[in-house]
Amino acid sequence: MKKLLLTIILLAINFSVKAGESSYLNDDVSSLIGKYDNETLAAISNELVKMANEEEGMGEFDLASTHYDRAIKIREAIGMKTHKSFASIQYLASQAYSKAGNFCEASLYAKKASDAFREHGIAKFEQKAELESKEFAKACAVVAVR
Repeated sequence: MKKLLLTIILLAINFSVKAGESSYLNDDVSSLIGKYDNETLAAISNELVKMANEEEGMGEFDLASTHYDRAIKIREAIGMKTHKSFASIQYLASQAYSKAGNFCEASLYAKKASDAFREHGIAKFEQKAELESKEFAKACAVVAVR
């Protein structure tokens, strides 16, 4: 039953994103947080990350970015902000945003991921995310001038 509910929720989220209803979707994510337990919400977040990964494989970077955002919002709401996986999802979001050409958002997420990796003592990924944050910030500045 829980798996069916999870599938229905994800289909509704995916349809809403594809329909371009981002403000509705923000409200929808907020309403999910009030309706389900943390375990179910963590499962929804994990499924959103999987969907985003698949969408990136199909070249749907804007859609993937949106799903990473939703996964991040859910994890923040259920207290998983300090978990290692949170930093990884932020990093994945930065990659999707950069591939979509949204360098300002990519820079912000890469910086947040770098900071989180530092907190967890993961120097290799901290340095990579920090470097990419700076590269994305430069690209953001170039795009902003145009």
